Amino acid sequence: MFQIQSNMKNTFTLLLILILAAPCIAQGVFRNQTNNTLEKVVQDYPSQFKNIKGDQLSSRQGATDFKSNIGIPGAVSTTITQTVAGEKQLVSWQSVVFTTNEFSLARNRFEEMFNQIKNTIIKAQGEKAVIVNGMFINPLQDQTYTTIQFDLLPPSGLMQKVNIDLVMENTGTQWEVVLSVHDKERKNTGAIVIK
Repeated sequence: MFQIQSNMKNTFTLLLILILAAPCIAQGVFRNQTNNTLEKVVQDYPSQFKNIKGDQLSSRQGATDFKSNIGIPGAVSTTITQTVAGEKQLVSWQSVVFTTNEFSLARNRFEEMFNQIKNTIIKAQGEKAVIVNGMFINPLQDQTYTTIQFDLLPPSGLMQKVNIDLVMENTGTQWEVVLSVHDKERKNTGAIVIK
């Protein structure tokens, strides 16, 4: 009888440990440095990125570029652009995460970034958590650019106005992998410019 109680106690203890540890293990699937940065950017979207906006870098007719105070670890550059389209001021955050002369290296980094972003969870303050979802598009060397548009599911509140894009672009001299967060309106007006 003592042996059965001891085995049941050990089994119960093991089961309790597994149940308590499961959320911690599962969370690792959805969290990484790219997702953490992306979440901070999306959280600051309602304030037009004013909390992550750094010094002004440049200004041209209809647009002003600022340094971003946060970026993807290892990124080449990260900027915030304010654009005037009609009577609206639109904003975008873009991070050039990788540049190279070799298509295969850019393609590998593009896929790696996609895998770091897809199916992650983002929670903006005062909003419901959303899952960042997208389908991988395989870039081809003879294409100038490939864009993956991520959906935020379920779309609700402010999250309906946010676009997250991952772009691989041939600039003529090199390949760039760029992650951007911007107003859906900006995309619809054709005002988005990736540098």
